[in-house]
Amino acid sequence: MSAEREHIADFIELTKPRITLLVLITTLVGFYMGSRERVDLVLLLHTIIGTGLIASGASALNQFFERELDARMVRTRRRPLPDGRLFPNEALIFSSVISAIGIGYLLFFVNVLTGALGAATLAGYILVYTPLKTRTKACTLVGAFPGAAPPLMGWTAARGEVDAIALSLFAILFLWQMPHFFAIA
Repeated sequence: MSAEREHIADFIELTKPRITLLVLITTLVGFYMGSRERVDLVLLLHTIIGTGLIASGASALNQFFERELDARMVRTRRRPLPDGRLFPNEALIFSSVISAIGIGYLLFFVNVLTGALGAATLAGYILVYTPLKTRTKACTLVGAFPGAAPPLMGWTAARGEVDAIALSLFAILFLWQMPHFFAIA
């Protein structure tokens, strides 16, 4: 593989594509359930693109902030930042730009509510959950909020509102995360 392709592959790895795919699946479920009579495929595509950019940016920002910790752990030391394949400033610029584009994309092509939820999810994940991960086990509870937001974002993209059903989708994913992550811990 050429050096340029390897560099691009490192940026892609920074976005944690498998986790982003799971985020997009739950967003799709929320959108489908929120669709009234038929699924608006164009709106769904815009929702997936914007949410995918935010989720990718969140993963990349998380790796930027945790690069020193990642360098000390066997499981994560081969990631692009701790391994030295990407410079921190490259990762910060890349992740910030795709996150901002994702928020703007949702605001412009989907609706303000979904864009605002995307921005709040990103902020909660990066500014609250990420710093708490090394300080308290309660981070799991805090991290469950951004983790449960994608189906809610899908719903608001399709409907433009939050209602009891949307909140129940959020609650299901929120509550599922507790036994799942505590079992892993």
